[in-house]
Amino acid sequence: MPRFIGDAVMISQAVVPVRALGYDLVAWGPGKVVELFEGAEPFAAIAPDQERKPGVFSMRSLLSRHRAGGVLNLPRSQRATLAGVISGLDLRVGWATGLASLLPTHRLEYQKAIGHQRDRYRALLQKAFPNLGDAPDLVFRPRLESTQTAKALLEPLGGAPYAVLALGAMSWSKRLGDERFVDAALCLERAGCRVVLLGAPGEDQRHGAMIKQRVTGALDLTGQTPLSVAAGVLSSARLVLGNDSALAHLAAACGIPVVVAFGPTDPSMTSPRGPWVRVVRDESLSCLVCQRGACPVEGHPCMKLLDPKLICQAIEEGLVAGVPTTPVPGSRP
Repeated sequence: MPRFIGDAVMISQAVVPVRALGYDLVAWGPGKVVELFEGAEPFAAIAPDQERKPGVFSMRSLLSRHRAGGVLNLPRSQRATLAGVISGLDLRVGWATGLASLLPTHRLEYQKAIGHQRDRYRALLQKAFPNLGDAPDLVFRPRLESTQTAKALLEPLGGAPYAVLALGAMSWSKRLGDERFVDAALCLERAGCRVVLLGAPGEDQRHGAMIKQRVTGALDLTGQTPLSVAAGVLSSARLVLGNDSALAHLAAACGIPVVVAFGPTDPSMTSPRGPWVRVVRDESLSCLVCQRGACPVEGHPCMKLLDPKLICQAIEEGLVAGVPTTPVPGSRP
């Protein structure tokens, strides 16, 4: 698993058919990421890294300790694939990049994979598992402990229906402005939803505090939830509004209606995958999908000046769409 949480969620969705073939899958990677998947399908176990960025020989030791039968290395780093070579594993799935193309037993050039990022992961897996097929998508359910912790954090709402504003993003250029989140919060309150703010420690907390000043009834949980607890909060929400970021992907995986704002990134590649996802962006801008981490256009119009009416309309449609009612597989007891 990579350190990028959105990618980790898409990988967890991509490997579902491998689990359906009867393989036990272990989520391996940064501890803050893989703790999300403990006790949850499609994984039999997790293996958190003991170091911030473990070396190849530490990775080899972990593979030996777990008696791994193979490595599915879907991030584009080759360290895990090299560790598989040193460990003598017969199954090593990874991207083909330069001389490192010799490391995987089953490979695909990243540029030759097309479509959405999750579909690219599936195309790579198809190289190792020709009979992969298309297992039904699982709705992600966090483990019971995380759900109970989330329930306790939500007690101030008194059981009222709520929606989540997911404030975070890896770069500031992907963030909606605070004004747009305030507009969305007021729209949700008019629709009868309480508002919950979620995000990471630091920058998201500062944004949460500013929004809370304007929307006094909001419950600010920024900086208080590890990923698995955030999933517990998301999984009972009526709707989630976020940026192209981790929590939007996680909410969609939980089966919750998601409204996601896009500007500098490409929704055809990285939009969340779930039962109901609505992308909002200003289609009139010629600078969309610039892929820049810093916006050179005054006012950052694609995110900070996005029409609040577009956001509110999508929110209203998402609240009507509701959550899936069909029973779905989830966490193991």
